[in-house]
Amino acid sequence: MSKKHKSKINESEKINVREKLNHNVLDLSLMNISSVPVDEIKTLKRATILDLSNNVISIINTDFTSLIQLTKIDLSKNKIRSIADDFGNLINLRHLDLYDNQIERLPLSFGRLKKLKYLDLKNNPLNPVFSKIIGTCTDQKDCIEAARKAVAFMADIEQQVIEDRRKEREIRELSDVKIPSETTNIVEDVNKPDKRKKTKAKKNSIVNNATEEIVTKSQTKSNHVSTTELKPQKQNESKTCLSKIINYTFLFIILSLVCFGLIFLLKPELIINFLYVNDMDILEEFIK
Repeated sequence: MSKKHKSKINESEKINVREKLNHNVLDLSLMNISSVPVDEIKTLKRATILDLSNNVISIINTDFTSLIQLTKIDLSKNKIRSIADDFGNLINLRHLDLYDNQIERLPLSFGRLKKLKYLDLKNNPLNPVFSKIIGTCTDQKDCIEAARKAVAFMADIEQQVIEDRRKEREIRELSDVKIPSETTNIVEDVNKPDKRKKTKAKKNSIVNNATEEIVTKSQTKSNHVSTTELKPQKQNESKTCLSKIINYTFLFIILSLVCFGLIFLLKPELIINFLYVNDMDILEEFIK
């Protein structure tokens, strides 16, 4: 750390902040301050106006945003190039002077400063588009308009960023599939040139094994279904065949009885001769 920088810090540390408070105005201008003494200022609840102009402050850190009692801040003629992302937490801020610094952009949270009525950003290397939107701020009226436009513009930008992040998160959640550990290792190895061939072989092996397993299960299920379906079919065919034989047998018996009945009606002597044969005829026939 340089001697010059050490001397600046030592000077700021020697400042008695409480002595610089006059009613509600805390004047810390022209004191060669490189970092804002936030902890000391925070204890001064009456201090609502803070003048830090004409110092060598380069960064507005996050702790600065805890000074929510402030309504007016003068940070003009410093070397500020970076402002804390949560600067919008200063919800009571009405007047902000950032004239003659090295600011290129404002934090997204700047759009939350709904009470801001005055903003001076002259002599800063701002984005040309943003600089054109807020105007030149050459007088009181211009600075009031600059505050309104800057807050509205940054609020729109923040909302758009939030919406884009939400969409990205939804897409990531939808595509977030649980991958087996082996597959995960394969994916990690893809970026390694010396393992690409091995990785490809592993991937093909996994795909092939998975495919074979699916096909085997499918065939087993199909065969099981076919066998299950064929058994009732064969049983039905057997029952149908037996039923036909029984029906034909009954039909034959009925037809035979009908024939005997007709013959008996037309020529009863034939039936009598057939049924009542003489013993002598049988004996003669037997002898022959």
